[in-house]
Amino acid sequence: MEQPEKSGTGAEIRRSDHPKHLHFLKISRNFWLFLIDTALLFLSGAVALFVRFGFDFAEMRKYASGVLLLILFTSLSNLLNGTYQIVWRYAQPVEFLKLLRGLFIGYASTVLFIHFTRIAVLPRSVGMLTFLGGYFLLFSARTTYQFLLSIRKASGKRIAIVGAGDAGVILLNEIKRTSYGHVLAFFDDDPSKLHKTIANVKVVGTIEQIDKFIDKLELDEILIAIPSASKELIARISDKVVGKGVALKTFPPISQLLDREPTIEDLREISIQDIIGREPVTVDLRSISGYVSGKTVLVTGAGGSIGSEIARQVSNFSPKGLILLGRGENSIYEIYNELKEKAQNLDLIPVIADVTDEKLMDQVFSNYKPDIVFHSAAHKHVFFMQTNLYEALRVNTLGTINLAKLACIHNVERFVFISTDKAVHPTSYMGLSKRIAELYLLTIPKTCTTRISIVRFGNVIGSRGSVLWKFKKQIEKGGPLTITDPRMKRYWMSIPEAVSLVIQSGAFSNSRELYVLDMGEQIPVEKVAKTLAKLMGKPDIPVVYTGAVPGEKFEEELFYEFEIPEPTDHPKISRVRYTEISLTSDQIETIVKQAMELFVIGKEKEAVELLKTILDAVVQSEQQK
Repeated sequence: MEQPEKSGTGAEIRRSDHPKHLHFLKISRNFWLFLIDTALLFLSGAVALFVRFGFDFAEMRKYASGVLLLILFTSLSNLLNGTYQIVWRYAQPVEFLKLLRGLFIGYASTVLFIHFTRIAVLPRSVGMLTFLGGYFLLFSARTTYQFLLSIRKASGKRIAIVGAGDAGVILLNEIKRTSYGHVLAFFDDDPSKLHKTIANVKVVGTIEQIDKFIDKLELDEILIAIPSASKELIARISDKVVGKGVALKTFPPISQLLDREPTIEDLREISIQDIIGREPVTVDLRSISGYVSGKTVLVTGAGGSIGSEIARQVSNFSPKGLILLGRGENSIYEIYNELKEKAQNLDLIPVIADVTDEKLMDQVFSNYKPDIVFHSAAHKHVFFMQTNLYEALRVNTLGTINLAKLACIHNVERFVFISTDKAVHPTSYMGLSKRIAELYLLTIPKTCTTRISIVRFGNVIGSRGSVLWKFKKQIEKGGPLTITDPRMKRYWMSIPEAVSLVIQSGAFSNSRELYVLDMGEQIPVEKVAKTLAKLMGKPDIPVVYTGAVPGEKFEEELFYEFEIPEPTDHPKISRVRYTEISLTSDQIETIVKQAMELFVIGKEKEAVELLKTILDAVVQSEQQK
């Protein structure tokens, strides 16, 4: 039993010696730097005497004692000023101002000391030249050191930055600090910046001229330093780079950066969502923080594309706790570990559960007492749900009903439901199940104090199992790309932008309200597929048309004819108010359960007709207004 103890003691001795060794090296380096600074101050003093008296060494000796006092006081001032506590390889302008402060204090102290003691004489010109020359030499030594380190450690990448604004300068400094590569040029469309030099890097041309400089400068990477860049701008830049063998990277949208500056770690490869779906989105951070901060938030479907992004963005607003609920163990495991590393102080609660399980979900609400619910759990595949009406209703409709009831029972403050454009004039079972869920939430009695927001939007790019996944696999195999019909169009938005607007919508609701996101123009699916192929380096891949599948529309809609959009405080979010619906929430739930019973006994057609009575009743009540 004694041997391990001795071994452990030896390990402790070695561990304790290691910091001392590092401390000794630090002292040694600072000591050598102090000696170098002192030598440079001597050189500055000698030059000052030479400038003042030339080769008159007799005169120089008269004032040498005053110069020595100046060097002594300045050296002491540098020590007390903290000059040797600065890591000079990473020094910024503020550190060089500290260096100037130390030298000035030394000079001022010397002048006062000589004035009152009269033990030496220091001509004003000699003192000032020594002070200025000393700063020049010490400053030059440190900047030369930084320059030599940057040359020695640079990765060798030849880089150009698009955007010579604040973000571009921040990125340039980050590249220098991290030795990521060597920046050769800026590109910017601002005429006032063209051919100017920013931080020793020239703005060589506009975005339209990028392709002309790729070979000329032998560029390896082009970095887009415009966090708010629109999809049109990124598409322009991508067109200039495609086929040139140059890596193109960008920052994430500004909505993801929130209130921090971008760093080199934020850079990522250009993706399809940047060119097709990205829309610059800003949100009211104060209003979101006001209803999320300090609250317990439940996210259903937290392992999915939308749910996981909701969890990521909500975690930025300091919630008290975040409940990650989903049916898939692996997907919840992934988002849990991702957020655990990112926000170590956040109380994360993983829950594996089905939203339709009434008893288990009641236990979740009772145990964790969520203040806010973001309900994104759903079956979303149109084709699969078209042969699984029962499952579409069970999860998308009854799951929502179950959660909404529990939210009312447990006095949840806000309930945000993720809907879809396929709920407008639904031609698919998936869209039908979502529309009925919308209507149930709109008819919940006012005795329930929970504020309910329904957020309707179109396709998001990059969602798990989406058509883009299929296109990507087809492109990797060399094609062909299979598209149902060349007339097929869809709304597209990137996941982060859509989720930012979903969270913003949650701040607006006062009762039961439907919010619709501005998705821009519908884009042909074929264009999206070909853009993805171009990004993957296969712009000439063949396309095959397979014909529309059951339940699929050529174009989607965001509003019914009777839905009147109202503006909100956000330009990309509209509100639709429903004043009165002829059916009650209990009646809607009863019809849904009856339809499910009809389906399981083989009466699918009758089940669908029964469900449509809900939609017809709403249309009739709206037309009678």
